[in-house]
Order: sequence, then structure tokens, then C-alpha cells
Amino acid sequence: MSETEGRFERGRWIPHPPPAPEEAEPAPAAPTVEERMHEASESVRKAVNDVMNAGHHLLGTPEGHEHIEQAARKAGEDLERAINAWAESARQALRR
Repeated sequence: MSETEGRFERGRWIPHPPPAPEEAEPAPAAPTVEERMHEASESVRKAVNDVMNAGHHLLGTPEGHEHIEQAARKAGEDLERAINAWAESARQALRR
């Protein structure tokens, strides 16, 4: 005989009803294009700053630091321009 939770009522075993399923939390809203672009830009800026900081710690000469900073800034600017161009084309496609 299986054991189930319940109670006796008028000489009969009345099982408790199964617990109601818990309500699931609503799924978070999908990020907008603007939010994703902001996150991507922040990520690029952080990556560029991380590269520059690594250059300051890894290379010992001021000329080496300057070279790395300039290259990292240029790479970051190029990447940001590419992301912004892609975002603009995506916005225009969504408007159509």
C-alpha cells in the first residue's frame, strides 16, 4: 500500500489533493536593438581599456605603451564604427 498524505473522514482515507503547480515567472523581455548596441559598445570600450592596461603592465617602454594605446584606440574606434553601421542598417531594415 502506498503512503499518501491525507486524512480519515467518516472511516475512509481521503488523500490530500496534489499541490498546485507553482506559477512560473514570466520570461524577461528580449533586449531591444538599442540595448544590445549599448551593451556591445560598452564591451568594446572595456576590451580596449583592458588591452591598454595590459600594455602598460607588460611593456616597459613609454614608446611601447604609446604604440599599444594608439593601436587599441584605433581598433576600438573601427569596431565601434562597424557596430554602429550594422545597427543603422538593422534599424532601416526594421522600419521597412
